[in-house]
Amino acid sequence: MEELKTYFSKLLLALLVFNPLLPTVKGQGNCLIYDENSGERIACELSYRAVTYKQGSKASQILFDAAIDIGPGYAWAYYEKSVPYFKRGLLKQGVELLNKAIAIDPESYLCYRAYWYFSHRSYEACISDLERYYYSLNGPPRSTPGGDMEMKMLLGLTYAQKGNLTKAIELVSTAIDSYEAQGYFVGSFDFHVLGILHYENNQLIKAFTAFEQQIKSNENFADTYYYMGLIQRAQSNDEAATKLLEKSLSLFNGVNGGFTFNSFLDWNVSKSDVEKKL
Repeated sequence: MEELKTYFSKLLLALLVFNPLLPTVKGQGNCLIYDENSGERIACELSYRAVTYKQGSKASQILFDAAIDIGPGYAWAYYEKSVPYFKRGLLKQGVELLNKAIAIDPESYLCYRAYWYFSHRSYEACISDLERYYYSLNGPPRSTPGGDMEMKMLLGLTYAQKGNLTKAIELVSTAIDSYEAQGYFVGSFDFHVLGILHYENNQLIKAFTAFEQQIKSNENFADTYYYMGLIQRAQSNDEAATKLLEKSLSLFNGVNGGFTFNSFLDWNVSKSDVEKKL
């Protein structure tokens, strides 16, 4: 009874302070998997209403708090409430909320926590989460939050950051080879990841081959041409190197607008990097 009072008091506050005509969100039918009038059912419906407001706004957070109060076993409310904390760089608060979602439903939320661990260079924690997801829970392929690559690519990059390039290359190569059988797809940057790992391992021919494969799937990524240029220069093919670096620079000046794909961290390329090599 006290839980119901808390729920309705917070919900009433939200309705009075904010727009009383809360729109319906597509996907709200998923709440029907929970028993009618159960805490999880009410929490689910309330959470879907919360996301109609700007992420991280007072309105959404009050509604998520109400959802958590009435349905503490509903993991998605903790997850959604955590997202704006991560985006604002408040990792501690975000992880505290996300931990509660993971305790309820680890398969759904481990990869999200791992992504933020990687972004903040907490590599051991990232490896722990992803290995639990893939090997203990036997989780299927899962994209990074932005959809840029599959999380197995991120696991490989994490091992590379820890200095274990052999393990990293094995993971990424095996993942790419397995995607079709799993009904997944090779991502827009997967062969670039493999190319970087071979390049760092001084396997220049294998790196160049991987980068050529990358161009077939995404020909507008400036970083790939930059690394191919470095390989050609290392092999004393100066004319070919210059053409590749010029191609990279042209993409920075056009398609990519001077920016690079930020998930590679230490292997990012900037427009000034290309200009210096030219």
